[in-house]
Amino acid sequence: MPPDEVPRLLRRADQYVRQTKYREALALYDQAIQLGPKNAGIWYLRASVKIEMGNFAEAIADCEQAIALNPNYADAWSKKGLALYQLEQYAPALAAAIRASTLNANDASAWYIKGICLEELGKSEEAEIAYAKSLELEIILDIKDENKRNRK
Repeated sequence: MPPDEVPRLLRRADQYVRQTKYREALALYDQAIQLGPKNAGIWYLRASVKIEMGNFAEAIADCEQAIALNPNYADAWSKKGLALYQLEQYAPALAAAIRASTLNANDASAWYIKGICLEELGKSEEAEIAYAKSLELEIILDIKDENKRNRK
């Protein structure tokens, strides 16, 4: 299969993800990785599916691969934080979330992960600040989405 097949594989995988057919999506991401192993985005997408499937350790490995390819990939840091949180590794999850929110201060998920990790680590006041930032960003995103829908 030629490398130009990657976009087609990713579109099909995305369709499967929307239908919650994760095994099918995963198979397509595996093929895409074989064709484009240096594409950090594919590793990130596969990590996202693995999180949905509850395969958190595997998701972390995929996030680490994406980060190795692009150390400033904020979304990969955020997903890594989420997977680490799910494995109750709160300090490393917090570090990943901090990195994600440093790279992209508008990443509501990173701020939320930061908040839940801080809460687990007994830092309630800091957690409240992170939760508030996450909520503020979610509201802004909701407003932007509403404006886009109204323009159509």
